[in-house]
This record gives sequence, structure tokens and C-alpha cells, in this order.
Amino acid sequence: MTNSFGLHEQYALVPVQPFLDCLTDQWTTTYHNTPSEPLRKLWATMAHTYQEAIIDTAAGAPPRWRILWPPTGSGKTLGAKVYAALQAKQNATTKGLKKPVGILIVTRLISQADEVVAAINALAGREVAVADHTDHRATQEQLSERDILVITHQAYVNATQTLKATRDGKWQRVTNWRGGMRLLTIIDEALCNAIEESQVTADNLSQAIGFIPHDLRTTYTAEVAALESLHQVLRHHQGISEDSGGGARMAWDRGECPIGSVDLSALRAAMFKLPYDRVIGKADENDRRSIATRIDKTMAAAEAVLDRWAYFTLKGKLPTLNSSALLVPLDAPGPVVLDATAREDFIYELMEDRAVIIPTPPGVRDYSSVTLHVARITGVGKGAMVERAKTRIPRLIDDLTERLTPDRSVFFCVHKAVEHELPEAGELPFAKVAKAHWGAVDGSNAYADCDVAVIFGLPFRDAVTYPTNMFFALQGAQGDDWLDNPTWKGHVNLREHMVRRQLSASIIQAINRICCRHVTDDHGGCPPADVFIVLPSGERGEDILAAIRREMPGIQGKHPVKAVAVTQAA
Repeated sequence: MTNSFGLHEQYALVPVQPFLDCLTDQWTTTYHNTPSEPLRKLWATMAHTYQEAIIDTAAGAPPRWRILWPPTGSGKTLGAKVYAALQAKQNATTKGLKKPVGILIVTRLISQADEVVAAINALAGREVAVADHTDHRATQEQLSERDILVITHQAYVNATQTLKATRDGKWQRVTNWRGGMRLLTIIDEALCNAIEESQVTADNLSQAIGFIPHDLRTTYTAEVAALESLHQVLRHHQGISEDSGGGARMAWDRGECPIGSVDLSALRAAMFKLPYDRVIGKADENDRRSIATRIDKTMAAAEAVLDRWAYFTLKGKLPTLNSSALLVPLDAPGPVVLDATAREDFIYELMEDRAVIIPTPPGVRDYSSVTLHVARITGVGKGAMVERAKTRIPRLIDDLTERLTPDRSVFFCVHKAVEHELPEAGELPFAKVAKAHWGAVDGSNAYADCDVAVIFGLPFRDAVTYPTNMFFALQGAQGDDWLDNPTWKGHVNLREHMVRRQLSASIIQAINRICCRHVTDDHGGCPPADVFIVLPSGERGEDILAAIRREMPGIQGKHPVKAVAVTQAA
């Protein structure tokens, strides 16, 4: 802890008790939830954490990420709004007496950013917050003068990429305020794009090279040569893999690429303008944009692989070169992450002493009115669910129709590729039907009035590249021995451990989109709800189930579900 007693007196910090009073009032009168003593302790922890982050930043202490993991439905987002509004008021009332504090808030979606701004301004009674995103660009005056700036996760990542390249520009645009630096960064939910993963396949690279016309080949000779050399390297490693029986291996470490680093930005810009639709014999703007985006993604990945370390692995039968990088600047001003599933997210452990998870007071939530129905099947990943959707989903619907009464409101979370196989709302005998896919549910409040969640299919990431990319981005590239036998701090099969943690976090987020996020009594209870989920058999399924119970204390269980129709393979 920084020796910062004097700084507490110098800065316009929000007093804890007024924060608790205002948050309790909003919690009860606006959101019609019931407060409790454990909740108030949690909210006090939030306020103290914000204060400590502000003071440490002001004191120039080494950056340290503070991770708050209040459970869903405990007012973490509302608390951020209230604190920000009170901070703006505190800045105004102590003007000329104490130093003001500027806040940067990072949300997942543009709509959430706009909603946060509207709520803060309403609480403050004047315009103290402004959003800055692609649908609404704040003026330079607003960026410099508004106490609170709200941006999206992607805008935050984009700003950090500019920081990496130029150390000025977009990053300073969002962090500078009234001639100095904003002292607190509140990140609502974990950064979904914290790790940039770059992958080049031989087929995609061959296609991108094939689209380069003669005039661009003449203009960008060195760049084209680098891409062609990279393709040859990929094929070379493919041959080694076939001779050695497969497996991942390092291709080169940072700065050791035999081709050398190359700036492809000018070639990428020129390629993006090509009339790809006409090249393939069509005249369709959507096709043109789709192909241009795909080619640019391939070239961006190639540039990253050439510039950093890279490892080779097969994705199915496809030879790939892979690299990754941490996009979140560890020196962000006073970063505090609000992440309901932080305990399950392995990224914070990999950050080691650069991050600290703030303990949550016990007894904040009680899920004893939620019943978890578990079925065990094989083939719950995207491939199997797509292959068997036409038989599995009708069986699922028949089973749910037998179990649930017509007054229930049902939320389905499935893979995007099978979402269209679900019947429309009017075709099902329930009061309400909502559906969403993995990647579009975290942090959403759109399904909070549903009292049934159906989790049908799980969002597996690539079992090799996902954990390897995350580990390398935070711990640095490892050697072939690690790739053959990934271990760390007692975790023998680290990749499998990380995959299970990622699955658990995603599932818990999806479950808590429904009404169980609401608090109805002073014990942290919630309305009655049912959750139906298919889990894999064996230890993986047991670990995920244990994580659900750990993060949703008191949840009731009915498993195995007698849903033979659902669990049968197609």
C-alpha cells in the first residue's frame, strides 16, 4: 500500500457513507430490489477499492489491477454509476479546495455505454458524463471537461493498440482530462478482447496472396515476398509435423523470425479497396466487403506472426502459425475490473502480482430458489451440436414442453450456428421465449424477466491455441517442452484446466441472464427459476458443475435429468 495519507486530503474523494446511502436508495426505489447487510459490506468494499485505486494512481505507485468479483445481481454496474455521479458532484462542491478526480468507464456494448451516461447524468442532475464510440464521437472539449468518459471494450482495446504503436493519440484522448490524467478506470465485466490471437493458415494465406494483382505486386515487392516466404515456412513445418507425428512446436521466438518483420499496412489498405466481387464474377457489395475483411484479417495475422514469436500446430488437418499479445495496458490509470466470474477467469492468475482479486463478503447472494437440471451427454461442442441439431432440438422442445407449464418464460442459449433451428416464440407453448448465442449474452439484461434458462451446447475454444495464446501473452513464449507438456504452478495439464475455467465462466454468465439476477430478500435470495443444461461426462463436467455451485451458493440440483430424448445422440 502506498504511503498516501496526505493525498486523501488533497483529492475530492467520494465519502463512503453517502455512496452507500445513494446506492441503497437507487437499489430499492428505482430497481425494487431488497438490500442486505452483506450487500452493504460489498458496496463499501467497492467504494474503498475505488478510493485506493485513485490514490495509488495519484501517488505514482506501480500499476496494480484490482479485480472486484461481486456476484451477478449485486449492484456492481449500478454502484459504478452512483460512484461516478457522486464523484462529479464532489469535484464541483470542492472546486478550488481539492483536486478533482476524472473517471473512465469501459462497457461491453455501445448501447450499455449510452445507458450508463444517461444514468450518471440523471443522478448528477447535469451533464457530467459523455460517451465516445463509433455512433457518437465526443468533441475534444467534452473529452477534456466532462468528469466521466464512457467507452466500449473494443474502443479501449483500439486505444491501447494505438498506445503500443505511437505512445500517443487515441490512448491519451481517453485518459487525459483537464490537463492531467483520469485517476480511475472502471471496467464493467472482464475485457472480452484482452488477448489478441493471431492465426495464419496455409489455405487462407495462399488465397490472400492469390488475390494480389500484378500492379500491387510490383509496388509492394518486399511485402509480397514476405507473405510468400511465410507460406513456404508454413508448408515446411507441415512436413516436419507429418514426419514427427504432429504436435505443437515453436517456429521462432520474438525477433528471430527468419523472414524478418514487415509493415503490411500500405498493402492492406490497397487490398481492402479491391473489387473482390467482380474478381469472383459477381457484383455484390456484401460479397466485396466480406472477402475484403477476410483477406485483411489474414494479412493482419501474418504481420503479427512475422513481428512476434510464433508456434506451429495443426487445427484439425490445417497447418497454422500462431501468435498472441496482451492488448490491455498494465499501466492503465487506476484500473478496477468488475467481473462476476473473476474467480473462474484464469487470466487474473496469469497476471500474478500485477493483479489482486478483492475478497467478496460472504452471504451476498442466495440461489436456493433456483433448481439446476443437469443432463450428461457426449458431443456438446459446436461441431456435434450443428451436426445433430435437427434431431436434438425437437427432442429438447418435447422434453421441455412436458416439464414446464405454459406460464413460464424461457431463455435459450445455444451456438450461433444452430440458433435458427430453435422454434420461434409463437411456435412454443410458453408465455415468452427468448434466444441468444454464445458471444452475445455476457452482461446482457435483456432476458432478466425469464424464469427458465436452457443452456444447450457449450462454447468450447480451441483446446490448444486458446490456452497457449493466453499463457504466452501473459507469461511469455515457452519452448517445445512446455508445448508438449504444459504445466504451471502445480497444474499438470494446464490447457485442460484453462479450458474448464473458460467454460465455467461462460456458463455462469449465461445462467445469470435470467431472473435469478434479481434480489428479493435481505438474504440475497431471488425469484424461483429453473436452469436446464447439458454437460459433458467425466471430470470436465464435474469441474464445471462444481464451479456453478461455487459461484451460485445454495443452488438446488436435480441430476441426472431423466431426459433420454434429449441425451440420445442423433
